[in-house]
Amino acid sequence: MNPIGAGFGVLGNLIEARRASGAQQEMQAVLAKANYDYSAALTNSVFAAMRKAGFTMVRSSELRPEKERSHFMKSYPDVKRVDAYLDVYADYVGFQALQSSEDYRPHLEISARLVDAHSGRILFQDRIVYGFSVATDEDVVLVRAEENYRFKDRAALQANPVQTARALQGAIEAVSWELAKQFM
Repeated sequence: MNPIGAGFGVLGNLIEARRASGAQQEMQAVLAKANYDYSAALTNSVFAAMRKAGFTMVRSSELRPEKERSHFMKSYPDVKRVDAYLDVYADYVGFQALQSSEDYRPHLEISARLVDAHSGRILFQDRIVYGFSVATDEDVVLVRAEENYRFKDRAALQANPVQTARALQGAIEAVSWELAKQFM
């Protein structure tokens, strides 16, 4: 999605970056009130979906390096008895409205890559997007958003942190299951 500020050159991009940062901090504060950690929820949901699809998963004891949180890892930890590494990170987690007159709805974008542990060959790589998607040049797997959760404005998102977290959890579970289906 092209940010509105991008149409106004460098100054517009700076304003848009500040707005996006403020919105992200606002969303994290709302989710904290509900004791909801979307990062842990995404990890747990991916593991549950993959298990449901019949795969055995092993969690790495190493934390993802901070500088590799927004792209695929350059290398993977040496784990015995592992056939492949599933590398997943979130490109976007939150809520969006296509236009200022529309409701906010959950929106989630993840990137996933499956890498052969022995050869390092990429076996699978794709992006999965929950909710609406503005036409782009790249292929993505689209997951239609449920109609259950709509928020009139940012104040409505803040008014009920538990419902806001529940809406985001539904998006995370749908994307996780869509990822698992790619391997079935």
